[in-house]
Amino acid sequence: MGLMRFQVHDRDRIPPGGLDHVHLCGQDDLPWFSRTYFSGDHLIIERNEEDSGKLFVPWRVDQSSPLLINTSTLSERERPYLLELELARGMLNNLRNQIAIWEGMGLVVGPQLSKGVLKATTEFSRAATTQEDQTTSADWAERSLASTVSTMTYLTEEYVRQATAQRRAQSRPTTTWFGVNLGSQPPTASVTQHVVNTFNMVSVPVGWRAIEAVEGRRNWTESDALFEWAKTTGMRLSAGPLLELDDRGVPDWTYLWEGDFESVTRFSLDQVTAVVERYRGRVHLWQVAARMTHGHVLGLDEGHRLQLVAKAIQTVRKLDPSTPVVVSFDQPWAEYMAHERLDLAPYHFADALVRADLGLAGVGLEINFGYDPGGSVYRGPLAMSRLVDMWSQLEVPLLVALTMPSSAQQDPRANPKAKVIAGDSSEITHETQREWIEQHLPLLMAKGAVQILLWNQLSDSLPHHYPHGGLFDAHEQPKPAMESLKTIRQQFFNGGR
Repeated sequence: MGLMRFQVHDRDRIPPGGLDHVHLCGQDDLPWFSRTYFSGDHLIIERNEEDSGKLFVPWRVDQSSPLLINTSTLSERERPYLLELELARGMLNNLRNQIAIWEGMGLVVGPQLSKGVLKATTEFSRAATTQEDQTTSADWAERSLASTVSTMTYLTEEYVRQATAQRRAQSRPTTTWFGVNLGSQPPTASVTQHVVNTFNMVSVPVGWRAIEAVEGRRNWTESDALFEWAKTTGMRLSAGPLLELDDRGVPDWTYLWEGDFESVTRFSLDQVTAVVERYRGRVHLWQVAARMTHGHVLGLDEGHRLQLVAKAIQTVRKLDPSTPVVVSFDQPWAEYMAHERLDLAPYHFADALVRADLGLAGVGLEINFGYDPGGSVYRGPLAMSRLVDMWSQLEVPLLVALTMPSSAQQDPRANPKAKVIAGDSSEITHETQREWIEQHLPLLMAKGAVQILLWNQLSDSLPHHYPHGGLFDAHEQPKPAMESLKTIRQQFFNGGR
């Protein structure tokens, strides 16, 4: 068994519950199945592998909210590492590597950026040369981390500015679809006006659980109403996911056939066929499947889930060959693999489907930041950039669906199983949701591979999964995030469709 030890000077930097999100990754940045715990002031990670790896830890940098940050690649050794020092080393390494990559793509590095890197490097050097005094070393490491994260923010802003300017200089029109998931009911008149003014696409859910709650009796009332509403707006329309293999997506009656792959497949494809036959000709994009890579719903293993998704894609392509189809993957960093023994990460699952030449028009990344279970711990914009760059290697367009909370308070209309990750509930507000959008969405817009951006929850006034993840509050009042999204649309779309 492999064992890695880290001496932690300030355990309070790890937020309450953060230990559940600590994990080690190999060279491919995929988590290893592991057990993590504290023994005094030592953080211990037990795993089966003995290879070198990176440690990922939710960490409060300076006075900001916790971020998932990482060390550089470390080998096992008897003497414990100093965690603060190694986190500072890893994040500074991330910053310098990203600058080098973007410089190779034409990024012009100005004096302010160089000054930030020099400051972070100097502070790290002092941390590294004072290790005999852990308090002093940790203090300098924390200063280096704060400088590095601040410089990362500036680097991201500069990348977005230069990439956007280059695209406009080349007269390359922005073709990205900018949308929102409507939820279970058509928006009211006041909400509709905001949606039409902000987005050029809407996503209509056509979940199996909602449509066929009783076996053999499909109720189309909700979905028909949503399609009729979308028709009146003239907006592009995405429908799906047609299949979701989690407790939100499958009807209760299907558990009678748990473990019976042939029966589950037959019922699933019957549902896919019914939806496509009813709505084809009215849809611009089919989201065929989502949330298919982990969990144990209906007793299907990884191979069976992969086969089911492939058959669903083929079914949609046969029934509606002219409409593009995509498959989405939640938790694309595969954090759950630290606690669930699986062979296929989301990227591997997607790669298999793309290589099978089934006619996929793209793949989706569903990222629900700040939620557990089913979500991802907050990460910085460079982590998002690296994720998109990795998935871009599939050489198909990407759909990115996002959710982030605007509060950590109780949400009576949300799924009670979904919880907001919050060390301090006062740190999560309408303003932090808005600030996150303003920092991250322009970066995604600057990525050529990202063809669709989707906010995954419109309103908190309707039953929903993720607490406070909507753009409208429980009283259907727009949150500050709506104004930010409208501004982003104007900047990137020039107000057009």
